[in-house]
Amino acid sequence: MASNGFEEKRQKTDVTSLHVAAGVGILTSGGDAQGMNAAVRAVIRYLDYHETPVFSILEGYEGLCSDMIKQMKWRDVMGILSKGGTIIGTARCAKFKTSEGRRIAALNLIKRRINNLIVIGGDGSLTGASIFKQEWPDHVQELLNAGQIDKDSAEICSHLNIVGMVGSIDNDLCGTDMTIGTDSALHRIIDAVDCLASTADSHMRTFIVEVMGRRCGYLALMSSIATPCDWVFVPESPPSDDWEEKIVRKLKNKATNAKRFGLIIIAEGAEDLAGNPIKAGYVKELLSKNGLDVRITVLGHVQRGGQPSAFDRILGSRLGCEAANVILEGLKAKSEVPPCIVSLHNNKIIRLPLMEAIQKTMKVKECVSQHDFSEAQNLRGASFSKKVDLCRILSVTKTKEGKCEKAFNIGVAGVGAPASGVNAGIRAITKVAAFHGHHVTVFHEGVDGMLKDNYDVLLPETCELWSMYGGNVIGSSRTTISDGNVDRVKDAFAKSGIHCLVLFGGFESVESCLTLGRHNIGMPVYLIPSTISNNVPGSDFSIGCDTALNSIIWAVDSIKQSAASTRKRVFIVEVMGGNSGYLAVLSGLASGADAVYIPEEPVNIDTLQCDAYRVMDKIDQGVYRGIIIRNENSSPQYKNDFVSALYAEEGKDRFVTRSAVLGHIQQGYSPSPFDRCLAAQLAYKVYRDIEKKLIQTTFTSQDIVVVGIQGSTTAFSPVSTLDMDIKKRVPITNWWISLKPLIQILALPPRSRSEKVSATEACSHCT
Repeated sequence: MASNGFEEKRQKTDVTSLHVAAGVGILTSGGDAQGMNAAVRAVIRYLDYHETPVFSILEGYEGLCSDMIKQMKWRDVMGILSKGGTIIGTARCAKFKTSEGRRIAALNLIKRRINNLIVIGGDGSLTGASIFKQEWPDHVQELLNAGQIDKDSAEICSHLNIVGMVGSIDNDLCGTDMTIGTDSALHRIIDAVDCLASTADSHMRTFIVEVMGRRCGYLALMSSIATPCDWVFVPESPPSDDWEEKIVRKLKNKATNAKRFGLIIIAEGAEDLAGNPIKAGYVKELLSKNGLDVRITVLGHVQRGGQPSAFDRILGSRLGCEAANVILEGLKAKSEVPPCIVSLHNNKIIRLPLMEAIQKTMKVKECVSQHDFSEAQNLRGASFSKKVDLCRILSVTKTKEGKCEKAFNIGVAGVGAPASGVNAGIRAITKVAAFHGHHVTVFHEGVDGMLKDNYDVLLPETCELWSMYGGNVIGSSRTTISDGNVDRVKDAFAKSGIHCLVLFGGFESVESCLTLGRHNIGMPVYLIPSTISNNVPGSDFSIGCDTALNSIIWAVDSIKQSAASTRKRVFIVEVMGGNSGYLAVLSGLASGADAVYIPEEPVNIDTLQCDAYRVMDKIDQGVYRGIIIRNENSSPQYKNDFVSALYAEEGKDRFVTRSAVLGHIQQGYSPSPFDRCLAAQLAYKVYRDIEKKLIQTTFTSQDIVVVGIQGSTTAFSPVSTLDMDIKKRVPITNWWISLKPLIQILALPPRSRSEKVSATEACSHCT
């Protein structure tokens, strides 16, 4: 079932009234993954906020068996949000695989009265936790009989509650959309491939890139969609028996004016139809014998390293809070909770029965081993096979002539501000259309290009490398289609001969679509949300918002380092977003901000003063920096300079304040893997709908739609039916607003409990 309880404003659990005597342990096990620290931080601070004792178990199950257990407080996880790996360590443990080892582990927990265990790891680690839970009553009885624990401890720890989080870059757990570390690993892969592209292009070389994933091809598949890849090998979809002949022919004929190099991505567990491993060395030998200059890059453990992406920091924080919430529910009810895994599905945090999810995951591996690849893809999820098809089409360079009796012409334009990832979408729809014998006409500079008849046909070979580029190569403008220019726009459509229109943009595109609907444009129109503000109704995410988030957190990480170095500084950071607080809230959660100001929750002087006191209290407790994130339109009066001056006045000699306006760096930067893949997949879905829609002969305003991600599905929502505030240019409801309360819960330390009245308590009128 879905649970958003931790994402709502609610009262702190009164632990004293619950007579809680048992503690909570947390460990990380198996391979490390970026974002684990975010999850550890969230668990410890959420439980500390609820005054529940929490212990870290160092070095995973090895620490459980060796009694390396340490009680944790708020300060113990300071500064770890931006760190890769896991600060509490992870290790393989042969001892825990034995019943005797698990009995020792039980003793080490019970003597601290810990009977709640949160495990972050892969399927092996979670399977071990499940076995541990099943044996727990027997271990308790044996320890009691042996006199190693007393009756009170045995009664308090009569059962073991287990909550799991999947920390794995492989994204191989069935039932979850994304696991902790996967997005960061994709960042490492995409960054590496982008770098390799320039040297490969210089020498007209073919690069073979081997990526991790074990028996799961997710990393290879998604990185091939996000890059100009010519061939991908994944375990779930082996190549045909004649693949050697095909890959040689394809790579020898690959050179075009736009792309002078070859790119092959291999998942480390890839095999052919007979079950023989496909290794990078064999592929290199095959291509080299046929006259190609080939190099191999094995990315290895670099995929596990480095700072976590914005997505993984947010995912780890959300999962960690929900895992803690599961434990708190058990403590409040004074009962055993079913063992579960908290995971992300349909953009919500849900709870899955622990062993059910693991058994389904193990089934995928069995299917691959038994060469039942169709079932393996089905178990991976309904969209997996579609991603395989998309990857195959994107790897084709030349237009295929004569594939359909009636070719159609797709118009494409950018309307609104730039957003990184749009080029990947334009490339995808161009290549997919060309693959099926159709073509794409692009209007340069958006609506301005329509009004000036500035358009031409885009060839697939021209946009071969576009997925790597930020901005919008065909250009965009903020000019909208209005009642005053719509007739000229319709003339441009007639001259260009387009049969449908695809717009990439933000709210300017929404306004343009509404105008086209009023004027009976006579063709289907698709709006693919593309704006860093993420303010287009009908979609949870817009192309460009993930890249902008990562730009913000990299900048804030640098600011935090400066603040910590100079000591006792508070930075007021202004981010974009217009009247949407999406970037402010999500970057605040991902960067560990102390407060966030957004238009959806108007700020007043009492709020500012209260937050200033909270930051003062924090610095009085020995924390040397503060971060405030402010949306550019959060208040017409309380701008960055005012907020900075107010904090400086209230803080007096406690700290100094600095203002940072991030500006247009949020619109730039190379597009993130998330934005590249989202753009390509939405464009592919649009093409599939165009194929069906153009069978019609008449069209209405219901055929003018926003194509957006809603949960895990792609929705085609008529623009005229969407709930929005046109004046403010935002949707009526926002899924992300419920995350805002977590920011202060996770960022602010406990109030001072001394007799001296703290600064926070002094502003009790604000709370």
